[in-house]
Amino acid sequence: MVDKDFIMGILEEFKALLGITDRVKLELRPLKTKAASISLRRKVIRLSKYVVSRLDETSLRYLIFHELVHLKLGTTHHTKEFYELIYRVFDEETVKRAEERIVASIIELNRLDNPF
Repeated sequence: MVDKDFIMGILEEFKALLGITDRVKLELRPLKTKAASISLRRKVIRLSKYVVSRLDETSLRYLIFHELVHLKLGTTHHTKEFYELIYRVFDEETVKRAEERIVASIIELNRLDNPF
């Protein structure tokens, strides 16, 4: 089971690093086709409780930071500016490995639901 207090600690750490002072709500939801989503208007990050429970700490930290960067920039697009901000905290190899683990977790989760 995922420790929401642990996740909130990561969220607060990265909010401070990015200079985000707004309240950001975090929801652990039963998402099966994506690892996370964000509502920029409502400032809500939704994490898949199924995916999060399969991730190592580095991948989890990357996923949370990724969503906060969307909030910081006010866009859901992966722009040059988006990746410049990501790479200030996570090097390219770490990002690549984290994204691979996240995608593998989603594939595994969906394979379990549909074995054929």
